[in-house]
Amino acid sequence: MPKKPTNIRLSEDAKKLLTLLSQKLGLSQTGVIELAIREFAKKEKIPL
Repeated sequence: MPKKPTNIRLSEDAKKLLTLLSQKLGLSQTGVIELAIREFAKKEKIPL
């Protein structure tokens, strides 16, 4: 599925966490955000 550009604003703390997660998991920042969204949706029982 092609990805669409999306702009978001993050606090300094959230941006730092995103950077650290990206480095730790070996994912791009986009990958970390997509993973977080999918995991949160799964936890909340929201189907795709």
